[in-house]
Amino acid sequence: MTPPPVLQVREWSTTTPETPGAGALLRDVRLSAADRELIAELEGRASLRFTELRSGLSVSVGPHIGTVNLSSMRLVILPKLRLGNLMRMVAYAFDLSDLLVTETRTTYESAEHGLIDLLGLSLLRAIERIVRGGLLPTYQSRNEDIATPRGRLDLRHIATHPRRATLRCTYDDLTVDHELNQVLAAGLRLAGSVMDSRDLRLDLARSADRFFGDLERRPLTTDWLEAMLSGLDRRSSHYRTALTLIALIHHGARLGEHIEAGAMPLSSFTLNMNMVFERFLGHYLSEHCPDDVRIGMQDVRSDVFSYIENAGGWNHPTIRPDFVFRRRKQVVAVADAKYKNRHENPPSSAELYQLTTYGLAYAMPESREVLLLHPLARGEFERATTLLFAPSAAGQQVRIRLVGVPVDDLLDGTVKRWWPVPAAPSAAVVPPRVVSGADQIGAR
Repeated sequence: MTPPPVLQVREWSTTTPETPGAGALLRDVRLSAADRELIAELEGRASLRFTELRSGLSVSVGPHIGTVNLSSMRLVILPKLRLGNLMRMVAYAFDLSDLLVTETRTTYESAEHGLIDLLGLSLLRAIERIVRGGLLPTYQSRNEDIATPRGRLDLRHIATHPRRATLRCTYDDLTVDHELNQVLAAGLRLAGSVMDSRDLRLDLARSADRFFGDLERRPLTTDWLEAMLSGLDRRSSHYRTALTLIALIHHGARLGEHIEAGAMPLSSFTLNMNMVFERFLGHYLSEHCPDDVRIGMQDVRSDVFSYIENAGGWNHPTIRPDFVFRRRKQVVAVADAKYKNRHENPPSSAELYQLTTYGLAYAMPESREVLLLHPLARGEFERATTLLFAPSAAGQQVRIRLVGVPVDDLLDGTVKRWWPVPAAPSAAVVPPRVVSGADQIGAR
């Protein structure tokens, strides 16, 4: 079977049939019913927009990267970061081990496949590591009729069912067929259905059958994954990397349901770089903050807006800045992280309204400083940009400052330390004063 053509685009870009080079693959493209079904679900969850034109297909991408497999083409959305650093960023943001970095030495430009395959390979290695150490067993209570008595006899059942060759017993069975291992099996099977590499799809499916073939099969759900992650303890903590990878794949993967017989299912995997960037920053800022600074993340405030009349019974509006910096319990800055290329995308009116509200909602020294954090890739330089909200009718001001985060340089160690908030002004050195006896404390 001839593989479909591959269209490579960049995040935060729009490609049309008239775009030089890449646009040729979009000319005269017509979507099938299965394509439209997959795209409809995808557009509700990711920043991708597909528009059918007379001349072909237009594709617009926001802060998402990954792959979309349609019937007529394969779309690969490339990140602005180098892939090695992207994998380090994902590993750091989600508290994964070095497995992601050490097992996946490749680049988007030279790789036959995309990011989803690297995550799938990392998942396979993580589960193989668990299996080598032995799947975690647990005791499960069973109540069944058996020929050889075990545990506690169910005398009531035995009395009402005489003359049988089996006895009803309640006992505890040590087994690996429990939810924690079942979710690993379900994750392997999901990953095997959305990988781009056929060889990797086969490896994942075979591993699921080889490692977990005798386990009960259950559909993978978000609630189930969250329950398994939150329930990890000292005995099961080594499952965290595999479960986190499964959660990432499950969150970004979509499968088309209606396909022709014998055809490969349409699929997509997209990673929300806004989410990754925000979690990366939260982890980094918490680890590297000065001793006198405390950082609040996702600081939800419901006391900013209040209804005077509310006949509809609506909930209170809330605000939720990404980061609040406090020095000695005093708010010194508020920050929001936006994964955008600020060399090409200046702050929008909606972003400025949001940031201004954040600045006015907290008691801060004038002028109130709000930071708009954005990524800088290798070779990009920060352009000093500061906006001042100072209406003549109001006495309060808000200073909005754009701050570039040197993500590539932080991840590969070129920059050892970075901090967005200015240090506290040091106390001025006052020369010692010569005092007379009358000026001394307690003098008469």
